[in-house]
Amino acid sequence: MQRSLTEKSQLLDCVEKRRSVFALDSLLVQKIISAISDKGDEAVREFTKKFDGVDVLDLRVSDEILLEAKVQSDSKLQLAILQAAENIRLFHEKQLPDGFDLTQRDGTKVSFHWRSIERVGVYIPSGNFPLLSTVLMNVIPAQVAGVKEIIVCTPPGKNGSPNPAIMEVCKMLGIKNVFQVGGAQAIAAMAFGTESIPRVDKIVGPGNRYVATAKQIVSNRVGIDMIAGPTELVIIADETADPNLIAADLIAQAEHDTDAMTILLSPDKSIIEKTISKIQSLLEQLETKIIAGESLQNNGFSFRGESVDECVDLSNMIAPEHVSLHVAEPEIYQDKLIAGAIFLGGETPVAWGDYWAGPNHTLPTSGAARYKGLLSVFDFLVPYSITQAKDADPLSIDAVTSMAEAEGLAGHALSTKIRKENES
Repeated sequence: MQRSLTEKSQLLDCVEKRRSVFALDSLLVQKIISAISDKGDEAVREFTKKFDGVDVLDLRVSDEILLEAKVQSDSKLQLAILQAAENIRLFHEKQLPDGFDLTQRDGTKVSFHWRSIERVGVYIPSGNFPLLSTVLMNVIPAQVAGVKEIIVCTPPGKNGSPNPAIMEVCKMLGIKNVFQVGGAQAIAAMAFGTESIPRVDKIVGPGNRYVATAKQIVSNRVGIDMIAGPTELVIIADETADPNLIAADLIAQAEHDTDAMTILLSPDKSIIEKTISKIQSLLEQLETKIIAGESLQNNGFSFRGESVDECVDLSNMIAPEHVSLHVAEPEIYQDKLIAGAIFLGGETPVAWGDYWAGPNHTLPTSGAARYKGLLSVFDFLVPYSITQAKDADPLSIDAVTSMAEAEGLAGHALSTKIRKENES
C-alpha cells in the first residue's frame, strides 16, 4: 500500500517528482483563464458544462436558495459547526495587530497602521466532498480583519446548485454573494471579473491541482493567499507510537484526493511494518477506500531513519503542509520543525485541526512552508505608513539631500533643498 524506501534520496526524488507534475497543468489552465478573460460569463458557463456536467444559467446563487439552505442532518451537526466557528473566531481575533506612532529624534512623525482589504474571493472545493469547514476557515478570518465584501465561489452539484451544507454555512456567516462555479474557471472569474462575478482584490482558499495552478498564474494581477494544493502529511513516529493511530491519520489525509501525499518517517522498523498492515485493514471499513487507496498507492511513502532527529531533518527538507509527531515527548521537537501545521502526540489527529482547534486549515503545500504560514488575519490586512516632517529638525534636510545626491537622484535632492530655501 505505502512504498517503503530505503534511501533518503529516493524519498526526496519521489516528493519532488510528485510536486513537479503539477507544472504540466499550466497549459490547460492558461487556456481557461484566457477564455474567461475574453468571454466572461459565457466562458464560465462553457467550462462548467464541460467539467461539472451542469448547465448553469444564473451563476449567482439566488437569495431564496440561500435562505432555504439547510444542512441535511440533525441539530448535532448544527451545534458542532457553531462551536467550531467560535473556536476559529477566537483564535483569529487574538491575531489582530496594533499599529504604532513614533516620533524620531529629529521630530519626524511616523506611524504604522493596518487596513483591511476591500473585496475578497473565497474558493470552497466541493468536488469529491463538500468542505463546509473550509467556509469557516476562510470567511471567519476575513470577517475578523474587517473585509467589507466577501464573495464565495463553489462548484455546482449535479442538480445545478451548490452543496446545501456549504450554502447553509455561508448563510450562518452572513455571506450573501455565492456563485456556483468551481475549478480554475472560478479563480479566473474572480481575478478578472465577469458580467456576474465581481473582480476581487485577493483570492483565498484551497483546491485541487488545477485551482492551485490557476491561483499561481493569476497572482500577477490579484493577491492570493498561497499555493494551497493537494494535501500533504508527514508523520514522525518512534517506538512508543500506536500503528493503528498512525494508519488512521495517514488514511484521513489520503482520502482528500488521489493526489494527496502521505509519508511515514520512523527509526523503528516494526512501527513501519505494522502501520502498513493496519492501513490495509482499516481501509476496508471506509466508503472512501478507493480514493484513499489510490492516493496511498501512488503518493504514500515510508522511510526508516537512524533516529527521530534524522526524521525531523528529513521532514524539514520536505517542508510539508502537516507534520504529526507520534513520539514520546513531542514538545521537544515542536519548534524544530518546518511545516504549515504541527500536531503533537498520537492523541491529536490532524482532523482536530481540520475542523475544530481554531488554527486555520488552509496551509502552504509543495514546500512553501519554508517561507509561508497558515492562513491568518494578516492575509486580509494591508500595512501602511504615515510620515509627517512638519516639526522635523531643519538639519535633517541636509542629511536627506546628501543621501539623494550620493545616489545620483537630483530630483530627490531638489525636493528637499527647495523646502530649505522656502524656510530661509
